[in-house]
Amino acid sequence: MQLVVASLISGHVISTQARWTDSDVDGARIITDAVVETDTGARVTVSELGGELDGFGQISFPGPALLAPGMFVTVDAHDGVTLRGAHAMVVDDVAIDRVAGAGSSDPFVREGPTPAGSYLFWPNGCIFMTYDAAGTTALSGDTEFPILDAAIATWNNGVAGCGYIKLMSAGKTSNHEVGKDYINLIKFRDTAWCIPATDTEPQHCHAAAAAGITTLTFIKHAGASDDGAIVDADVEINGVNFAITNGTSGGGKCAADLGNTITHELGHVLGLEHTCVTADDPPRKDNNGNAVVACPSTDPLIFDATMYPYQTCGETKKKTLSDDDIAGACAIYPTASDPKTCSAAQAPTGCCDASAAPGPSSLLLAGAIAMSFRKRRSRT
Repeated sequence: MQLVVASLISGHVISTQARWTDSDVDGARIITDAVVETDTGARVTVSELGGELDGFGQISFPGPALLAPGMFVTVDAHDGVTLRGAHAMVVDDVAIDRVAGAGSSDPFVREGPTPAGSYLFWPNGCIFMTYDAAGTTALSGDTEFPILDAAIATWNNGVAGCGYIKLMSAGKTSNHEVGKDYINLIKFRDTAWCIPATDTEPQHCHAAAAAGITTLTFIKHAGASDDGAIVDADVEINGVNFAITNGTSGGGKCAADLGNTITHELGHVLGLEHTCVTADDPPRKDNNGNAVVACPSTDPLIFDATMYPYQTCGETKKKTLSDDDIAGACAIYPTASDPKTCSAAQAPTGCCDASAAPGPSSLLLAGAIAMSFRKRRSRT
């Protein structure tokens, strides 16, 4: 195989091979090594977070797209290094030759569907969120934690009149990373906007324009009632490219009001998608089955929603839910369907373990959802 060192790799994805991160470290993430054949015939192997393996899968959306054989793509990648000095071309972004759909301006969009057509939901009546005890150095003392509590209360109060779901604080924990561990973690990244390198895996960094990333893990179990059931949700907050604030200026950086960012990310935890699709997103359908419109949008039903994917520096309006945000959450968790259960997420049984007895095909799939900041038009 010819070795090519490049930052932009354009060509045809001819094969992929998924693997787990080293189980001696965490074993919680899937990495896909994809071979891209360029127009010159050179073959380049790139390493991407996500994939499908052993009855599980992980995928990041709105981007980068998960590479698969048959795609014609341009991959933005860099040379990453493991803690042991091994090199790998790490995927930063993926551009796919396609045309985004256009259509309905309805902002109510759910996450999913699974290949079997199910949209994402929590099977219990409550969702326990755990805070990384390290917090953030951007705010004084422990003031970040009451802000997280307030965002949880915003969603609970908004949904209370028409839905049953409750977000709940499970306290603080230390030394946890994001991944499929059935702990719903809120973690601040103050020094590197990346999942750290391990002995066997280079660090994987998020898009610098993303103020927050939410990763959901859910079951794909075609033909079963648990298809689309969420079992893990992790939120990462970007304190590297943005100034995490509480109603103050950013001191030279774009100010990311924590309440604004976390309220949006908790909407993703509940199972809500963005109200419009960005250039990196796959086409999506709204709750009426119409194609979701392309971003940006000036339609107030889309632009003013908490789940709109952009925010201006210093913005705070996403701390207050719109009627459409509430309607979306209540459509997923209507009062009449209350399961009247409240328990922490647990590993699924009988659906996703490759070593289990033969049964219906199943898959666990995780998606990372980012909210980006858009500068005010008066700024460069």
